[in-house]
Amino acid sequence: METLKKMSRARRLGCMVVPAMCIPAFAHAQDTAGDAPAAAASQVVVTGYRKSYTDALIMKRQNIGVSDSISAEGDRFPDLNVGEALQRIPGIQVNREEDGRSASVNLRGLPSAFAKVTMNGMDFAAPVLGGATPMGAFDSDIFSAFTVIKSVSAAEQSGGIAGNIDMVIAPALSRKEGASVKVTAEHDTLGNYTSPKLSLNVAKRYLDGRLGVFANLSRKKEKFRRDSLYINQFTQLNPATTPDFLNRYKDYYASSCAGQPSPCVAAPGGTGALSNAGVTAPTDIRQAAQVNDGTLTSGAFGAEFKVSPHVKVGGTYFFTDREMKGTALDILDIDYRDANTILDPTAAPVKLSDGRYYTMDYKFTNPRVFGSMRKQPFQQKADGLNLKGTFTNDDWRIETAGVLSKATNYGYQGQLDVRNTAKALGAGGAGNGITGRVGLSSGLDNFTMGFDQSAPALGAAQLTGPWTWGGTGNTPTVTNATGDVFIVAGSDNYADNRVKALRLDAERFLDMSWLESVQGGAQYNKNTYDSRAYRSSAAGIDYSKISTDFVVPSAFAHDFFGGNAGNYLTNWQTVNYDLASSTLQPTIAANLMRTASGWVNDPADGGFTSNNFSVDDDIKALYLMGKLDGKIAGIRVRGHIGVRHEETKQTVVSMDRTGTGATATFHTNTKETTYKNNLPSMLLAADLTSKLVLRYGNYKTFIRPNPRDISPISTTVVEDAVNGGFSVSLGRVNITPYTSDSQDLSLEYYNRPNGLIGLAVYRKKIHGMIVGENRDAMLCPSNGYNLGLGSWSVVGDRCVSDIAAPSGKGLNGKYTIDVNGAVNSPNDLVAEGAELTVQQTFDFLPAPFDGMGGVFNYSYTRTKGKSPDGSPAFLNNVSPRSANLILYYETPVWGVRGVYNYRDDYNLPSGGTFSGAARSVKARGQFDLSASYKLTDNLSLAVDGFNLTDTFRQEYEGSMAKLRRADYDGRTFQASLRYTFF
Repeated sequence: METLKKMSRARRLGCMVVPAMCIPAFAHAQDTAGDAPAAAASQVVVTGYRKSYTDALIMKRQNIGVSDSISAEGDRFPDLNVGEALQRIPGIQVNREEDGRSASVNLRGLPSAFAKVTMNGMDFAAPVLGGATPMGAFDSDIFSAFTVIKSVSAAEQSGGIAGNIDMVIAPALSRKEGASVKVTAEHDTLGNYTSPKLSLNVAKRYLDGRLGVFANLSRKKEKFRRDSLYINQFTQLNPATTPDFLNRYKDYYASSCAGQPSPCVAAPGGTGALSNAGVTAPTDIRQAAQVNDGTLTSGAFGAEFKVSPHVKVGGTYFFTDREMKGTALDILDIDYRDANTILDPTAAPVKLSDGRYYTMDYKFTNPRVFGSMRKQPFQQKADGLNLKGTFTNDDWRIETAGVLSKATNYGYQGQLDVRNTAKALGAGGAGNGITGRVGLSSGLDNFTMGFDQSAPALGAAQLTGPWTWGGTGNTPTVTNATGDVFIVAGSDNYADNRVKALRLDAERFLDMSWLESVQGGAQYNKNTYDSRAYRSSAAGIDYSKISTDFVVPSAFAHDFFGGNAGNYLTNWQTVNYDLASSTLQPTIAANLMRTASGWVNDPADGGFTSNNFSVDDDIKALYLMGKLDGKIAGIRVRGHIGVRHEETKQTVVSMDRTGTGATATFHTNTKETTYKNNLPSMLLAADLTSKLVLRYGNYKTFIRPNPRDISPISTTVVEDAVNGGFSVSLGRVNITPYTSDSQDLSLEYYNRPNGLIGLAVYRKKIHGMIVGENRDAMLCPSNGYNLGLGSWSVVGDRCVSDIAAPSGKGLNGKYTIDVNGAVNSPNDLVAEGAELTVQQTFDFLPAPFDGMGGVFNYSYTRTKGKSPDGSPAFLNNVSPRSANLILYYETPVWGVRGVYNYRDDYNLPSGGTFSGAARSVKARGQFDLSASYKLTDNLSLAVDGFNLTDTFRQEYEGSMAKLRRADYDGRTFQASLRYTFF
């Protein structure tokens, strides 16, 4: 114990701020302390897997609150990206439904946006468009460690209800001197792509070790693919489009739905003997292949100077630029919902778990066939300068820090479709001549979708004019005389994020019983978020230039799912986007604007209105915290008790819209809001024995939601004069950030050097969750939100204006108001869970087994609560259970590590043409393998394999048999050579 107390106070505090810098000093203190609690190691392993897990235990043992960390393994993280590395930490789940390996992560049973991501303990501008920080935007090689702070103190940056994820770039004087170069090749089996990477790393000290400098630089070519199968729509068979309908299906339909509960489907002659919900079939199926192509460049540079024994100054600059210029999505969509499409089932209906009957196999005639090519490049970019100065002596520690940081997340989608529509049948109509079959009843491996003719369904006939543009409202549709369609569409989305921050911390050390020090500080942030969005249309193009050369065979026609998805369509035609785009670039009218993909913006689109805004947050924070260290009945208790006060002045400037189409008018809306938050915290750690630690945390946190997720104060008003009503979409006009009261309890048994058995439980009670609201009576203030639509009042469950409606229209002669928006829920949402961690090395075993070690962690979470309408509340995108099993074997020359990651089923929200109804993601496990070999003292080889189990990702609705989506990424392999110069 005395050895630890002699450890520099400033050094111990540095461990809390930048955990990686504490490892050597703390490990040495552990080795020499006779009565210190047993921590992670009695010996320091200098390289490899064991050192990484040893470092993680040291950081965990040193902290007061509940935390977990991972550090570099031999100056590298053997993972595809930061998110993949973080998922090895208990309580973290990586979100694989995100395309492009964006890799946001969930923490402790809460979605990704509930976690605060920091850089060396400070705010920074992350490249966030909507939701959370995309961890795939950063190359992990520039970081020294990642620490997940699960128990948040008053001194921590606010904004993480789930916790704080700190990305650590170790300062210059904490680094080992040396220089290295690493060359990596990545190979993705799907598409057979090989991509190179180069990493440089140098650290050097001067002036007798008082001046340190370092530089890390990494540049990586990224090219990888994801293939997806979508079943977007399920609809009921009907008499008009199903042969011999009455004889085959009358017992599944009601004769009338009058007085029948939902779901009910009626058909003439129906008996309802087996069901009155009809027979449902998959009626919109898409094959899609997305290639992500670009570069990722990341770097960090820093210097640190020890001016005197008491004064140290330093700075770190980091940058990352993920520029995926070549990303594109190719889709073949077969739609069977047209009134002219014949759908003839080939299998008897089967009852699924939702109580409905389904037929998953059928023959089809005259479907709609869409070929769609979508160029969708994106860029995730961030950089920042962190400056820091520290003064320490026996009585004081004073630290100043400043951050200048900016980030951009930008992406656009340019969409060009050629659509062969269903044609009239009967009375001389021959349809479009397309016939085929679908088979989904035998699962994905035996999936069937095929045409019964060898000729492609798209070709010259669909591109023959003359053409007519829909015109009104800048629509995307151009139609020829046969009813076939050419589409120009797509969206642009931008977000610029800037953070300027100044922070002052002061700590007064005290020679008092129990009270070790008093620490306080102040921080000022100026955070700015600018959002822009545009929607492409077909306005202004010269339709006469539409050419039969625009349709070409798809590059993926004979390689879909790597051949692992049964019998897919191989006569797959798509659009030559580059040729069509360069040929058809439009003339831009004076009152319109050009989108990034070159087309004319559609100002009537809802995304254009709701996502063009700016948000400025002026944040002032003060905190005061007492640090405790004493004994109760011989048990050492460490901790801190404090409170943080924050005051935020928020200014939102958005664009409101009245009307639709060419008559729509826009005006700027500015709203200022000031809110205050008091955030108390108490974190305690009791060393019950030299090996047993009990931790307790009780603290309050809050979140400022990402503006893109709430569409702040953008309001649209559309009049329905025919029926005497107004439709009002409020956006988010009177909402505040939501808060959480959290408790943590953790018991950790450090049973031996490099060993831990730990159990942590937590409970978070979240107040004021932002939820959608469409009950008119709940959004009907008398002032009508000052929209100029008269005075409002509630009549029954309706909202009614005092504006007189046309005769016989509206309600009681007055205009009705159909209003929707969002509110802070009056009901609390509770998230609670448990995390089990077992980490052991087997160096007590005789050789050769003494090189073995492993980690097992398991997390469980659940949510409880009710929505404002009384229905059960739940959180999307979060699995109730997840686990990691990690085994490694290491010698001084070589090492190998296997990781199996498992994530349980979880729910996804509904919405959009791709997602359809609310659905679930099937439980998924993935096995990764890493190995390293030291060829010489200076040269090492590393090989990594990801998703060696070749696992699909699958979504379903209600029943596993009702497949909604399947994604296939294939396997990925990396090989690296690293040479160390000194």
